[in-house]
Order: sequence, then structure tokens, then C-alpha cells
Amino acid sequence: MKHLDAENVRVLILSAGKIDNELEKIFGKIPSGLIPINGKPVIFRIIDKLLDEGIKKISITVGYKKEILEKIVIEQYKNRCKLEFITTEFEKPPGNSIKTAMKYCFEKKLLIILGDTLIDNNLTELADNVKNCVLTSQEFGETRNWCVITKKDSIIDEIFDKKELHKDEKYHALVGCYFFSDTDLLKNVLDKFADDEKLEISSIIKKIKDQNEFQTELAQKWHDVGHLENYFSTKQFILKTRYFNSLQFDDLGKNVIKTSKNKEKLIDEINWYKEIPEEISKLVPNIVDSTIEDEPFIKLEYIKNPTLSELWLYSDFPSDFWKEIIQDLFDIIQKFRGYRESVTKEEYNSIYFQKTIDRIDELIRDNKIFKEIFKQDFISVNGKKLKNWILIKDEIRKKINTMYNEDDNCLIHGDLYFSNILYDSEKKIFKLIDPRGRWGNGIAGDIKYDIAKIRHSVVGCFDTITNGLYSVKYNEKNEINFNVFESKNYQIICDELDKNIKRNWDLDDIKMIEGLLFISMLPLHKDNFERQITFYSVGIQRLNEIFGNM
Repeated sequence: MKHLDAENVRVLILSAGKIDNELEKIFGKIPSGLIPINGKPVIFRIIDKLLDEGIKKISITVGYKKEILEKIVIEQYKNRCKLEFITTEFEKPPGNSIKTAMKYCFEKKLLIILGDTLIDNNLTELADNVKNCVLTSQEFGETRNWCVITKKDSIIDEIFDKKELHKDEKYHALVGCYFFSDTDLLKNVLDKFADDEKLEISSIIKKIKDQNEFQTELAQKWHDVGHLENYFSTKQFILKTRYFNSLQFDDLGKNVIKTSKNKEKLIDEINWYKEIPEEISKLVPNIVDSTIEDEPFIKLEYIKNPTLSELWLYSDFPSDFWKEIIQDLFDIIQKFRGYRESVTKEEYNSIYFQKTIDRIDELIRDNKIFKEIFKQDFISVNGKKLKNWILIKDEIRKKINTMYNEDDNCLIHGDLYFSNILYDSEKKIFKLIDPRGRWGNGIAGDIKYDIAKIRHSVVGCFDTITNGLYSVKYNEKNEINFNVFESKNYQIICDELDKNIKRNWDLDDIKMIEGLLFISMLPLHKDNFERQITFYSVGIQRLNEIFGNM
């Protein structure tokens, strides 16, 4: 394959519109490109694919709540590609967005992708064509919902846009990816349409094909996630693709089978599910089958709802929505707390202190930069001088001994952060997944650990950081400057969370555990140094809120 002349190709992602009404019930009123698919907005998946294929000149049409979309995309992709946002009238059809965008396109070729559509085809090869080209599929529903075409020798013949037609094998749907080989011709055609005319993409293609034919290419795998039914099936498909070694679905797709190379951990998880009381079992997916024998597995009901992490990062619900969720989570915490268990001080010390020490040892053994960082008495984070680990670890050990509380020793989930909490926003139903299984010696532990997990998702921005919505700089003078994306309700919800914590617990206890969580997870993220430095910074900041007095 010849090398793509990337300088002469512009990609236009159409993401000015709002999501449809059914998806709005799940995510609130958001732009179509922000529909999250297993933790990542659909527009991120489109841009990642383009970057992977070497295409970096990308324009995005924005309109509905454009500030939200622009802020999140810029946070994720600044310095990685040539991004341009073009404001269009989102109430008008996508053809109007193209007409507006062409005023800012100076490349010879243009590849257009709908912002709620995922395409598996090689886009570089598509953009290397000398002729116009569209992707098509015969896997579609009623013709009245689609723009369909007929072909002659792989060339577009007739075009029917959302017409009631008798389903026939001769019809192929256009699936949201269009390549125009001559932008001068495209501009000339667009100039013939009035600015106030409602313009569909099909009308543009009809005009151009009178002068320059359109080839067709079969879409290999494609997913239109802008509709409820397709959204859920796409989630399941991507989940299967990403976790094919550890997650499998049964033939009907109603149950998921989980296996693991870490058999001991999976057995602990299976035992947790089997031992929890009936009241708690209503908060988790139904168990269909399991074994802890030679090849352990657990077969669970597949819950298709989004995680709280996806809603926290990419939805647009008012603060009252989140205040209610916070209150509901503390109701769940109290349900767990009702099942008191025996937990020893030795277990507290093992989980909170010794595990952190072991993880730091593992980190500095493998990472020379962190080895130097942990030698220092002080560290500068965002311009503030903070005590480093070496100066506060003894105080931490003392506080762990004083925060032991038998009233907090009970059944716990053990990994209760936002990515492990599924939520049905219509029915207000929570489902908790991926429990830790064993905290110390069994399924019981310190409930403050679960509360700190929630706080590290909200206040500590753990899910935000793991999704790449942050920036960080570190220099050898032990100076770190970082910034993490915050949603519009961030401070209100942080305050609400801490208000609920203070009703029954010492906030400093929770903050300390949260800080230790960030420090102890560092070696687990050795694949990404910037993420490690950001986690370290958050952890040290949190610990200094308690132990930082000079």
C-alpha cells in the first residue's frame, strides 16, 4: 500500500447534535460524541483510531453543549493532533454542518465520520482513494430509518433517504463514513444549496455523483451507538473484544463468564458472592453458575447499565442527581455495616501500612525516578512544598492504630469505586461488581476502606485520571505540576460527599486511607509514568492535609 499523503487529507467528525431521547434518560442531555462505551466516549474511540493510523488533521463540528465536548476533547488530546472545532447549527441536518465546515477545509481530500459511529475499516486506505467512496452494509433495520443505495459494479446507482421500501438484497445502507476525493468539487456543489436549506448528506452525494462517481466499500464491522439498542450491543461487543481472555458471553448474551489467570483472587471473589447475605445479594448481579475447582469461573447475569464512572465523567445531570446518588451510596454502606464481623488490628496494619510499604519497595526497585523521589524529605506539588513519605510514614502508622473501630468492622465490598458500580438512572438501581473478595483474612474488613474508595473516585479523581483527563509535568528538582479535569458539579458533590462522611466518621481517617490508596497503587500503573506521577501527587497532597504541618 502506498503511503498516505496525510497533509492533503482532513478528517471531519460530525458531533454537533444531541443524543436521542432514550439515551438521554441514561446520560442526561449531552452531545452525541460523548456517549461513553465501556469507559471511553465514542469520539475518543474515533480519534484514537485516526491517530493510530497516522491521521492527525482532525476537525470536529460542535453545537449542542459545545463547551462540554470541547473541554473534554481538548483535555484528552492537546499536543497530540491538529484539532479544530467548528461551530454549526445543531438543529439542522448533518449536511448543513458539512457546508459550514468546508469554509475551514483547505486540504484536497476530506474524510467524514459521524460522531456516534465506530468503523473497523482501515481509514488510511479509504482516504488514499483517488475516487469518492462510501462505506455500506446490508446489516440494517427498516429502510425508513436509513439512507440506502443500490449499486452497479460497486458504484452508487440510486439513493433513497429514509424511504419506506420493500426490503430487498439490492439495498445497502450508508453507515456513516464518507470520503470525498475532490474538496473543490464538494465546495462548488455545496455553494448551490441555500444557507437556510435543510441539507442531508444524501443530497450532497446525489449532486456530486452527477459529475464524479462514488465507489462503495463494504463496512467490515461498524457500530451506530446513537440509538439505545445499538448502544447496548456495541458495549457488549467491545467488552468481549477487550477482555476476550477473561470474559465470555453465553450464546444469548444474557450472562457473562469470568475467568482469571490469578485463580486465587478469583476464588476469593467467588466465595464472597456465595457468602454474602440475601440483603446484599440484591445489590449484585445474579450468580448463574460457578466453580472453585481446577479451572475456576463465575457466570453472572450481564448488567448492561453504565458505570457511575461513565456518568460522572461524561453525563450531564444536575447536582441534585449526584447528591441523591451520594446519599444512596451511604445507605448501601450502612447495609454492609449492619453485618458486623471480627477484624483484627493486625489486619488494619497489614492492609493500610505494610501493603503500602511493600508496594513502595516494589516501585523504587523498578523505577529510578521514583527511587530518587522517595529519598527526598520534601516535594513540590503545584508550587506548594509538601512533606514526603519519609517524614510522615511514622505518623501514619500511629494513626492506623488509633482509627481501629469495631463498629466499622463488617462485611465490605473492598473495591467500591465508581467503575465497579453500575447504575440504572431511570429505575435508580445500583449493581456492585468485581468485589475484592478478601480484605485481610476473609470477606470482612474496615468499612472506611470502601468509603475511601468512593472518595478517591470523586475528590481524588481516580477515574478521571485513568481515563486520561489530566496533564502533568515533573522535573528533576522534585517539582510536580499537574491538573485534572473537573466536571461542573465537582466541588458541590465533593462537599456533599464529605458532609455525609462527617456524620459517622472522622474525615481525616478517610482522607488518610484515600492517600494510601493512591500511593499503594503506583507499581500497578508502571505502564504509564505520567499517570503514576499524578497518582503520587494526589496521594501526597491528601496525606499532607492531615500530616503536613511544618
